Amino acid sequence: MTQAQAQTQRGNASQAIVIGYLTKVSVANVNASHTEGNVVVAKKATLPDGSAVPYISGQALRRMLRDRLEELGYPLSEPFAQTSGQEVTPPVRPWEFIDEDLFGYLDPSGGRRRTSPVRVSAAVGLFPFQGDRDLGTRSFERFGREMAAGGNMFETELYANLFRGTLLVELDRVGTFQDLELGEQDLPDSLQRVEGPNGRWHTALPPEERRRRLQTLLEALNLLWGGGRTARLLADLSPKFLAYARLRVKHPIFLEALVARYEDGHYALELEPLRNALRKVDGYRERVLFGLEPGLFGNEAEVRAALGEYGTVLPVHEALAQAKRDVEGLWSASGS
Repeated sequence: MTQAQAQTQRGNASQAIVIGYLTKVSVANVNASHTEGNVVVAKKATLPDGSAVPYISGQALRRMLRDRLEELGYPLSEPFAQTSGQEVTPPVRPWEFIDEDLFGYLDPSGGRRRTSPVRVSAAVGLFPFQGDRDLGTRSFERFGREMAAGGNMFETELYANLFRGTLLVELDRVGTFQDLELGEQDLPDSLQRVEGPNGRWHTALPPEERRRRLQTLLEALNLLWGGGRTARLLADLSPKFLAYARLRVKHPIFLEALVARYEDGHYALELEPLRNALRKVDGYRERVLFGLEPGLFGNEAEVRAALGEYGTVLPVHEALAQAKRDVEGLWSASGS
């Protein structure tokens, strides 16, 4: 294959999967910031008008995705890491551990590092924080003391909100590892070094394992939950609406495209930002799917009609099932 042919093949190949999603939190404080006195404060970002919106950090979401991957049958690298003081040295075996493959690592002792192929935004609330708090108490009477002894009281900031988030997966990097990421170590017999220019090399997992890891990531998103205070403020963080796009470019097109308003007791999805995002990558879209839970939007019929022009609109779990089938065509002789 000539260099020109290789460039053409790369240009025609799928480069990224981008998922924009909305998740509904009825009453929770999923990801706290810090404690002020006896108040557990929610993470918040201040808007230009001075109001604040709650958010769930990307680090917290990555932790939840890791936990779901483990529950779905993949062992994580963390039990095999070595610690010394504040320094954590990972095993650096991304062919063995899905979290090292998808979420990257840093080896402070040897300088080996892998940037995450899965990019995760914070999940940002669409509506301002209203200052609500949950009051908790622990009575000393329950521990055999007199009622007059009182007890401990604490407060937790909480919210009811619609959160938007984005995932971007770099398809050319899932299951593919560069020499500087691995360093000088023996590889398993199933992995072969592929020499490149300037003495550099890389290796890759078999296509079926790369697809399986990506499909498991999609299933982890479908089952997403976690965060703090789940013993008393449990929240389901799986998407209630999502937009899935397989693209020939790497661009987080949905990052600012999911906008909603609240009117007449229902959420309503703003359609023009989403349509504009899809038009922006009109020449790069290879597959688009939408997932929508019935009853989420007051303008559901309008949403289905408008988005149906770009891709199939299904219940969220069916859309993710379709996305997993879409992934079956990646890294194959006839696929992208």
